[in-house]
Amino acid sequence: MKVGAGLANSRDYPRVSVVIPVYNGSATIGGTIECLLKQTLAPREIIVVDDGSTDDTVEVLQRFGDRLNIMRQPNGGPSSARNRGLREATGEFVALTDSDCLPEPKWLSSLIESFDSPRVAGVGGTIKGVDENLISVYVDAIQLLDPGRDAQGEVQYLVTANACFRRDAVIAAGLFDERFRKPGAEDTELGRRLHDLGYQLKAAPTAVVLHHHKQTLKIFLKTICNYGEGAYLLGTIRPEYKWKGDIRKGLIASVLGAHLLRGKSRKPGTKPGWSKYVAFSALDYLMSIAFSWGYLRGQRKARKSCPARRVGIINGR
Repeated sequence: MKVGAGLANSRDYPRVSVVIPVYNGSATIGGTIECLLKQTLAPREIIVVDDGSTDDTVEVLQRFGDRLNIMRQPNGGPSSARNRGLREATGEFVALTDSDCLPEPKWLSSLIESFDSPRVAGVGGTIKGVDENLISVYVDAIQLLDPGRDAQGEVQYLVTANACFRRDAVIAAGLFDERFRKPGAEDTELGRRLHDLGYQLKAAPTAVVLHHHKQTLKIFLKTICNYGEGAYLLGTIRPEYKWKGDIRKGLIASVLGAHLLRGKSRKPGTKPGWSKYVAFSALDYLMSIAFSWGYLRGQRKARKSCPARRVGIINGR
């Protein structure tokens, strides 16, 4: 089925489900739901999968009554929670966002209108920081949460805080790999499988979601460490993504400051002043250490759980 511009305003627009995984998100999930209820393209259903929260998340969700489909499960990680929602969704398309996100009113319509070919399996939008603190500005400047592109500019994966998929394509690809129990690389791995099936992924810059980026340096670096751990698992599943070279030497080089002031890719037009440049460079440095440490942590965990290094053949793969 071809989806084109203007379809979101017609009576025959496709059915769209929204799936939100949440774990201890009581402070922000209410704002997320409010934004979804104000979409210019009303979703067919809003599915919230509570992944074993221990705070007041469920109480917050229950205030919205039957406007939500609330599912609960023991904690299994965001991939598991998203898969639960994807399996239960009744829409032809399933949009994904997170419990700390604020989708703008035209978010869903902008995503759906970008499905201009049956070969397009997924579309991802723009994620911007809600706050103006240093870490939030830095995350936006290095485009950390933008759709992943290759050297030719082709979209290779979508960030799950702002993405929409054809449900049948994701089901055919096998859903998210639930071995990824933390955020980090599960979206890359799914994107690779969709490409293997002959599908394409696209970016829709006008589909905007505001995101509460990590507020403290400690939490931010913990997140980057989790990304490193996910990167190791990704390399065991897809050898083409395996880290080239000695990761330990890379970590030592980072600690010694070899990467300081190396400069990450910045968003075009971003020209930080001297003080911000120094701060960004320091964050580059700390990110490199945290990512390398996470990669080594993933390696160590894999050796403990799979002495024979059979991580890549779990679940029959």
